[in-house]
Parts: sequence; C-alpha cells; structure tokens
Amino acid sequence: MAVSRVAFSSNLDAPLAALRQALERLETLDLDADARAALKAAWSAFDALDLPQAQVDHSVFAALLAMAGPEVAPELLAQMAADLRAVGRVLTPAMQAHDWAAIAAQSHVLVALAGAAGATGLADLAQTLNRAAHQADDRAVDQIAGRVSGGLQQLIGFVERALDDVPQAGA
Repeated sequence: MAVSRVAFSSNLDAPLAALRQALERLETLDLDADARAALKAAWSAFDALDLPQAQVDHSVFAALLAMAGPEVAPELLAQMAADLRAVGRVLTPAMQAHDWAAIAAQSHVLVALAGAAGATGLADLAQTLNRAAHQADDRAVDQIAGRVSGGLQQLIGFVERALDDVPQAGA
C-alpha cells in the first residue's frame, strides 16, 4: 500500500500543473458571469485539494502583508510569485535528473519562500528535500518530488490570487 501511495504522490506534479494551466487559460478568456463563477469555484476546489504541504497559515501570510504595508505588498507578492515560478522551472527538472547542486540550491530558496508565506508544510518538505540532496539520496528525492511540485504549484496559485486581491498602490 505504501508503494502505490508513493507512486501516486510522485505523479501529482504533471496533472496539477496541467489543471493549473487550464484554469489560468480560462482566466484569459472573455467569460460571462456564470462561467466566471464556475471558474472561481474551480479555483476554490483546486485550492482545497488534500495536499497538506500546500496549506498556508493565513495569519502568517497576513502578517507578512501587514509588515510590507499597502504600498509595498503588491510588489512583494509579484516578486514572491516570480521567485516561486523560477524555483519551479529549475527544481522540477533537477529532481527528475537528480541534479544535487540544483536541488540543494532551489530547495533552500523554497524553504525561505514557503516559510515566509506561511506554508510551513511545504517549507518542512523542502528542508527534507534539501537534506536528501546533500546526501545524494535518490530514493528520498523520488518519494517526495511529487508532493514538493504539487505544493509549489498550489503556493504559486495562492500567491498569484492574493496579488489579484490586494489593492494596488495608487488605485
């Protein structure tokens, strides 16, 4: 049973990325009010997937935004989203190739970003990934790669939607 669970979780990254891309594509279309409501419900369902590593402590996230203040919060969120996407572009192929240096570097960045956002489960998982990279542990990386990728995809979506919801400076 544990083996199939590991195989399942390591295969989540591609379907989650595809689903996220489809939802993002729908965001760009001219949709009527009913379709917009359905899209919003789909995003809510995506966010509610049972991926504990992607859960965000909203009090930590709110404190980060409060510390940034209303003038800086939009820029902070935009940079956080860009940094998370950059991590994903490097980390996902690095985990597949067992590129230990890239995994170590990008997981270190992910620990900081996820922790700052309040995604402590993802930050903990990224720390585990970092240790596995330093030990060149193929098996450990393979076991958590899907959960890291899935959590990263969800955190990117969360931050991007928060950016959409935060009042822009001067608006």
